Amino acid sequence: MSQSLKNPASFVIFGLFALIVYRSVSGFFSPLPLQVDEAQYLGWARDLAFGYYSKPPMIAWMLAANQAACDAVGLGGPDWIEGCARVSQAFALGFAGLFAALTSWALFQNKAAAFAAALLLLTSPLFGFLSLFATTDAWLLMFWSVGLWAFVKAIDFQSEAFSDRRGPERLGYWIFCGIAVGLGLLAKYSMGVFFISALLVLLAQRRLFSRGPWVAAVTAVLIFSPNLIWNAVHGFPTLSHHLEIAQIQQGPAAAPWTFFGALQSLAEFGAAQFLLLGPFALLALLLWMPAALRGRWSSQAMRPISLLLMFALPMLAIIILQAVTSRAFANWAAPAYLAIAILVGWLWTADQANSRSYRWGSVFLKLSIAFGLLFSVLCIHGLSYSYYASDAPKIRAVEKLRGWKEAADWISLKAKERGAIVAAEDRRLLANLKGIQGLTAYALDQQNRRNHHYSWFFNIRDQKHDPDQWILIVFVGDQAPADAVRDLLASGFRDVTPATAESRQALRVGDLGDKIQAYWAHQ
Repeated sequence: MSQSLKNPASFVIFGLFALIVYRSVSGFFSPLPLQVDEAQYLGWARDLAFGYYSKPPMIAWMLAANQAACDAVGLGGPDWIEGCARVSQAFALGFAGLFAALTSWALFQNKAAAFAAALLLLTSPLFGFLSLFATTDAWLLMFWSVGLWAFVKAIDFQSEAFSDRRGPERLGYWIFCGIAVGLGLLAKYSMGVFFISALLVLLAQRRLFSRGPWVAAVTAVLIFSPNLIWNAVHGFPTLSHHLEIAQIQQGPAAAPWTFFGALQSLAEFGAAQFLLLGPFALLALLLWMPAALRGRWSSQAMRPISLLLMFALPMLAIIILQAVTSRAFANWAAPAYLAIAILVGWLWTADQANSRSYRWGSVFLKLSIAFGLLFSVLCIHGLSYSYYASDAPKIRAVEKLRGWKEAADWISLKAKERGAIVAAEDRRLLANLKGIQGLTAYALDQQNRRNHHYSWFFNIRDQKHDPDQWILIVFVGDQAPADAVRDLLASGFRDVTPATAESRQALRVGDLGDKIQAYWAHQ
């Protein structure tokens, strides 16, 4: 064994790096098909911009970089499309774990606590799941973690000047913090909660009106401003998207709010939170924090604890409020767990004077690591087994992915027969056509709702086509052919005839097995 691997710290670092690589390359071997959001992001990556209908642009930029890297090494074909889309997620989360460890060190000056924070995060179910799919959360967590570290360094936490608002300005760190926050806003808009947490800390220190925080805020806004300008130029599609969500959640079709319904939603959200870092971390925090309230720790020890809570509780409070009033997905509060992991890592490793407490902390850390690694293996191999093995238990979330790639391939080939453009009502199909085939398909949008990216930017109502241009119109569902033809004729299309070949009439998609139906038409 090499000398480096005899060092426990080197062995842990090597193991974490191997875990990151294992997760990143798993998408190249028996991968699950792209989820609809992944396909949409991949389609965006083919048309780079400073914004998109529902999200800021970072995810599209990163997927474009992934694809360029895959092309450079000869993995640019359709067989590798899932792995190429997902390959960088684990590395983004690896950086998030690294900067969480650096933040822990800046706060506590304790190597064991820093290692524990990184271990808890990188082996957690949260990071394990997010590593396997192309999502905005991985990049949000990376930039949040970098921003938190820079913020802690900027306020000179370990210095005697920490509590003195006249302390030295560390403008380099403030600028770095602003850059991280601005890039985080370009990854996901929930990065804005970082401002709330930072504001609470600065108010507690009476340093809000010092120069550094304002330099950081201006830097963040400048970096984020291209997305604001893009939204203004395009009629604020992102605002329209969020208003659409509010209308769906609060409109006539939405279930009426009830107290017991709110309690159920809160209970489901709360139960899911115990899974994110493993069941032991959040439980330990809830059980051990009363010791701080009883004055077990000195004011010196409470300073970093208070800061971490200020970077966790606002995000949790906002998402809990959302869970009570409408709905909230478990991962929406993910940035809070960066601070929580740092805090729990310190709780489990720092109290060496209390041998019993320290021993239990070590046990809980090992159990959390084992639980997270088992979860990661089950995600990578269990979901794939469920999808590919005919005798495996079926998981609805996995079954929803069936058939879309095959449908996109068939529609693309069919359109080439007559040099036709493609129009469809279903966002899932439009996303897969663009993401997988690179085919610019148009939204049929017969009710003119303009409620997703394609109906906003690629609405067929807005297109001017040659009268002789063939249009391949595709429906998803078991609508009767006679009804489909009648609806298309009523919408102004002409010469409508079925395009689906007899041999492919059984082409179905999703967990419900919806049938793909296609029609030739002129506009």
